[in-house]
Amino acid sequence: MASRPCFILPAREKEGVGLSKGNAVPAMKPAGPKEKRGSGKLRRLVIVFFITLFLILFFQSSISKISQIQVEGNELVSAEEIIAASGARIGDNFFTMGTSTVQVNVQKHPFIESAEVAKSFPGVLKLHVKEYRRVAFQLAEDGTKEVLLADGSALPVAGQAANVPLDMPILSGWTADNPLKAKLCEALSQVPQQYLSDISEIRPDPSTAYEDRIKIYTRSRYEVLTTIEYLPGNIQYLGFLTNELKERGKDSGVITMLEQIRHAPFEGEAASGDKAAKTSPTKTPNAPKSTPTKGQANSPAKETPKPTPTPSNKSNGGQGS
Repeated sequence: MASRPCFILPAREKEGVGLSKGNAVPAMKPAGPKEKRGSGKLRRLVIVFFITLFLILFFQSSISKISQIQVEGNELVSAEEIIAASGARIGDNFFTMGTSTVQVNVQKHPFIESAEVAKSFPGVLKLHVKEYRRVAFQLAEDGTKEVLLADGSALPVAGQAANVPLDMPILSGWTADNPLKAKLCEALSQVPQQYLSDISEIRPDPSTAYEDRIKIYTRSRYEVLTTIEYLPGNIQYLGFLTNELKERGKDSGVITMLEQIRHAPFEGEAASGDKAAKTSPTKTPNAPKSTPTKGQANSPAKETPKPTPTPSNKSNGGQGS
C-alpha cells in the first residue's frame, strides 16, 4: 500500500501565528482594566460637556426669563404701580427670582394689606394682592376727593381709584392730625358693607361726657348721635329702627344710640301745641313702657278737686222752693 505524503506545518511562534517567520501576524492582546476605565471616563466627560452646553443655551434663551407679570385683586392701586413695587421686571430670570422677596416688596406698599406670589411656567409671574378696605371718602384741602382706607391712609380719587364707586360715607370736619379719624376708619372697617349704604356723612361732635361722639347723617333723613366706640355694635340696628319709625309716620328726626337708643323729632317739626314732643324724646319702637321711679312711687299723687254734691229730693222736701 502506497504511503501518503505528509506535510509538516511550521511551529506557531510565541508572538504570532503564521506560515513563516517573515509573515508572522501579532496576536491581539485582551483589553486591560486601565483601558476600560479610560474609555468610561471619556464618555462621562462628553456627557457632562453636552449637559453644560444645553444649560447655558437654555438659560440664555427666552424660555428661562419672565415674559409676563399678572396682577389680580387690585381696585385702588394700578397694576403698573404694584409691579414697580414688586421689584420684578420682564426679562428677569424666571428660576432665580424668589417669590418670597417679591411678596415682601409688594406688602411694603402703604395700600396693600397682603400679597401672594406664584410662578407659572413658562415665564409667568402672578401677583394676587389684597388692598386695605376702603371705608369712607373725604375732601382734601384743595377740594379733591380722597378715599380713606381701614388704616386711616388717604388715596386721591384719580387714575385707578377714579373707577371706584362713591358708595361710602364722607367724613367732614376732621383735621388731618385728629387721632380719632384713624380710630373711626378702623371702626368702620368692622362694619359690614350693607350697614354703611344709608350713611351719607359723618362729622365729629364731641361732648364733655363723650370725647369720641360723632354725628351721622343718613340718606333717609335722620341724624344719628353715637360714639366711635359704640358704632360697630349699634349701627346694625339702624336700618330696622328707621324702617319701624317710618311705619309709625316718623320720617325724620334725631336718633341717639348711646347706652340707650331713643328718637326725637327735629326742632320745629313737632306741632306748636305739642310741647312735650319737642322737649322730651320719644321711646324707640318696641321699647318697654317706662315705670315710675322709686321717688315717684313714694310721692303722693296730685289731688283733683271733687265736684260739689247735688242735693237729693229727700233733703229738698223740708225746704221751701
